[in-house]
Amino acid sequence: MISKRLGYCITYLLLTFCATSYAQNDINLIELHKENLKDLYMKRGAPEEWVTSGEVSEDYLSWCIDHYEKKTALLVYSYENDSLKINLFDQSENRQYTSTLVDKESLIEHINNSNLYFSNSNGNSSPKLRGAVAKSVPNKKLRRSYKFVNQLLFPEKFELLTYEHIIIVPTLNISILPFYAFKINDSYLVDLMSYSIAPSLFELMVSNKVNQSDYFSKKMKYKWENALFTSNPKYPNDSIWEFPDLPGAEIEVKGITSNLEVDSYTLLSGENATKKNVIDAICDYDLLYFATHGISNSENPMENSFLVLAESDDSSPYLTLSEIMNLRHDCMLNADLVVLSACQTGLGKSHEGGIIGLARSFQIAGANHVLMSLWNISDSETATLMNFFFNELKIAKSLMPHEALRTAILKYKNEINDDPKHWAAFSIFGVPY
Repeated sequence: MISKRLGYCITYLLLTFCATSYAQNDINLIELHKENLKDLYMKRGAPEEWVTSGEVSEDYLSWCIDHYEKKTALLVYSYENDSLKINLFDQSENRQYTSTLVDKESLIEHINNSNLYFSNSNGNSSPKLRGAVAKSVPNKKLRRSYKFVNQLLFPEKFELLTYEHIIIVPTLNISILPFYAFKINDSYLVDLMSYSIAPSLFELMVSNKVNQSDYFSKKMKYKWENALFTSNPKYPNDSIWEFPDLPGAEIEVKGITSNLEVDSYTLLSGENATKKNVIDAICDYDLLYFATHGISNSENPMENSFLVLAESDDSSPYLTLSEIMNLRHDCMLNADLVVLSACQTGLGKSHEGGIIGLARSFQIAGANHVLMSLWNISDSETATLMNFFFNELKIAKSLMPHEALRTAILKYKNEINDDPKHWAAFSIFGVPY
């Protein structure tokens, strides 16, 4: 299980590094991330043994990042003592460290503004609170936040231009950032390298859901035998929310399924896309695809963050974060990939252990990778980008599925629209192969 071995290796490196550099910084990165994750899991109701299991051993050192063909760096972000700490580790045993004094609430606001800088003109297809008036933030303020965060998270001393892939271990709300729209020198990150968002430092160590040997031998192809697609449900007539119809979602799914064997997938749409039908079948599929609306709540994410499905007599239309996470009591999801082609599924409540949101709930329920959105782009644009992504999954060989997403975004950027607000909204939550 390479994700487990990689975690062992990273943990070993971190322990080694803590014994040297961290002695002078009075910080223990391992313990800090462990306590943050414990606290996050307590808030989520997830099992604490996920954090406490696993052993650190030099025997796993050879399974470190150097098994990747591409030059890879691990960026670990932590917040402690009113400072953002950044640690870099790479395949050549290079170590870098920075610490910047910054107020937590100010940092969270800058990150939110950086997301809003790209998402504040996302059209009319987003869910809307009835009677609500959108908050307006001056674009100059948003751009200042974007530049500040860009400089803060990618220090020049790290020389990131030398890498081809970065694994980001986030803290607070860092995972909501559209990293492909950030720049190193004058180039967008997407033009330089791929990236992935790791659920946490410790979940690298304890994740052991997939036998990865076929990925290393390059025998594995991204081909599903049993996929579940949920597309454009009949949206409820809600007294609080207004849900515009998404005809592009049907086009999106039709384009993807047209290249699959008829007996290799199940499609739920319209009145059939109910929560009961989804939950009754969700454990059996190796791909889960939701082309619908999503709501992320930063105050009470457990019950007020949800995917919108069709209403029925025996179930509400809202599949909540709590319900998704608690699927693990009945089964662990068999899905290697969950696609949340819905608005804002990468958002949620900020925590030192990362975002409490829909993407993490699917990971806790057993999924290995979650493709999440950071804001809403039009359903027609999403359809084009997702079809590019699935075409790339068929041919990509390394860093799956992260490199496939990057290549799809580059195709969209170069051939259709080079404005980041149209292509930087998607990110993958999960450990690369």
